[in-house]
Amino acid sequence: MEGFRPRGWQDGITSTILSNLNNNGKIALEAPTGSGKTSFILYLAFLSGKKFIYSVRTHNEFTRIYEDNKRFFNLDIAYMFGKKSLCPLPDRWLENDDSDRDICTGCFLKDKTIDVKFDMEPEELCNFLLRESMENINIDIKNRSLVKNEKGDYYYKREKNSLGFCPYYSVRLSALSHNIIVMTYNYLLNPGIRYRTFGIENFNDYCIVFDEAHNIDDFVENFGRSLRPKTVERAIEQSMNYFPVKEYKCNDRTRLGIMLERLLLELDLKESGTLKRFSFSKDFIDNLDIDIIKRFSDMFNDINEKNPAGQRHRNYLESLYNFLYDVFNSENSGLYYYSDKNGILLKIMYYDVSSFLRFLNSSPVIFMSGTMPSPEHISLVWGFENIIYISVEKIFKNAGGEKKYHIVTGFTTLNKYRLKSDTWEPMLKKYMDFIKERYNSASGSVLVAVPAYSILSGDKSISSFIDDDIKPHVIIETRKLSFSYIKGRALREKLLIFSVHGGKLLEGVQLVNKNRSLISDVIIMGLPLIPMDDYRTDKIKFIERQSKRNMQDNLYYENAMIKVKQAAGRSTRSENDVADIWLCDDRFSLAYWRDIFQN
Repeated sequence: MEGFRPRGWQDGITSTILSNLNNNGKIALEAPTGSGKTSFILYLAFLSGKKFIYSVRTHNEFTRIYEDNKRFFNLDIAYMFGKKSLCPLPDRWLENDDSDRDICTGCFLKDKTIDVKFDMEPEELCNFLLRESMENINIDIKNRSLVKNEKGDYYYKREKNSLGFCPYYSVRLSALSHNIIVMTYNYLLNPGIRYRTFGIENFNDYCIVFDEAHNIDDFVENFGRSLRPKTVERAIEQSMNYFPVKEYKCNDRTRLGIMLERLLLELDLKESGTLKRFSFSKDFIDNLDIDIIKRFSDMFNDINEKNPAGQRHRNYLESLYNFLYDVFNSENSGLYYYSDKNGILLKIMYYDVSSFLRFLNSSPVIFMSGTMPSPEHISLVWGFENIIYISVEKIFKNAGGEKKYHIVTGFTTLNKYRLKSDTWEPMLKKYMDFIKERYNSASGSVLVAVPAYSILSGDKSISSFIDDDIKPHVIIETRKLSFSYIKGRALREKLLIFSVHGGKLLEGVQLVNKNRSLISDVIIMGLPLIPMDDYRTDKIKFIERQSKRNMQDNLYYENAMIKVKQAAGRSTRSENDVADIWLCDDRFSLAYWRDIFQN
């Protein structure tokens, strides 16, 4: 283990941050990507002796924390994986189930736990626990201590000397006794999950850290339940199969059928590529009684529970009830729809981020990112007025390396161009010619950031214009692409990497060798403005009513600025790195963007 030596910026602000944490202060820390934010949080935990909850966006980010801790500190850290990642019994999970039911109810493993030692890489530990649990279950079955009841479900006939255990509850119980717990946003920001996991609403005993905190708004926006016409069709089919009208000759059964058919008609919508405002018709609302849906949903659950775990089915009536209940009981939200490859999706979307952060009011909190939202955003949108805002690069120049910004005109990804092949295809070719030119002259790998997945693949995409001579060195982001694969190749060759703003590569990839970045150039292919759709318009109006301020810049342009800076941050991993950032869109020449990205 190396001895940790704080960098200049870390040493310079340590006492200020510790003092504020001791007084339950709120801190916004903007430090460049690669400047050592993760190790700094571990350093604060080491110095203060406080309990920390370290919250990250995805499980992928657990590894970075584990590696920094192993390298410098060897602190007492636990990693909280979710139920689905750690459950050894796939039969208990129903496909695409979005109900509130606890899949652990009645499980023979729920109360069987072991003490977990978090002494290996988190993903490796997760796989190890699953493997051990499944092997032990099989041993218990062979020993006849674990047997089936008349329904076909397993139960422990003999507890003594049994080996089976639940990985999830073992991790959860073990984690709560550690000084530092690493978990994803969902455990903290989702009120239901937060309470079920901790059983408390008071986090005063913990210092809470949100890493990559610029993602909080997007995360909260997508908390709401969603509904597809296919779910309604399945609910109709389910009610006909389990509650046939001939057997259930009652007014409620008739009304159930009418309500479901009317709901399906309400979802007969024209396709839309952007979020469109939606409201149910007055006739539908006047004739809706969700208590009837709830009664039949409960009856279905009673029937379902009589089946063995592997023969149970998703309760589509419950999905409808939960969605409709939230529609008519959620505050500061709206209904919107759009279409994707699976058809129409109707979604509840929230406007008020601050309501999801109020539980932090009495706790010490650090929000940190390479590109934090502005102080105005944190005050007016998140609801924290007296926050200490520390921008490391404004105090310590080049703390995260040097980025040289270049505005390149003659390019655009405006939607009006992308919709017409006669204008878009020549533009794509022009982009690719520039990208190839930069790749050939770059000293390291080149990262290209695009505003939409449709630009990367399929018809009218950049992949159609990649020359054969550089194709072997091209990596295009997909869901299955792993960081380890990219890093392995980057250590051997100069790569041309295409990724999407907000995708996992631009949010998390670190290509480093001997503490120096392997990426020398970043090309921003188009200004990544989010569509000004109905939802975005309504959210801005809501926050402007609340704050009595013009919020266009904070909620629209700032989002694009954060995306650009996040992408640029992939290229500098130490104070010694120098990278060229190419801003390829005519709109970057406007004064607003020139002022932000001046060298």
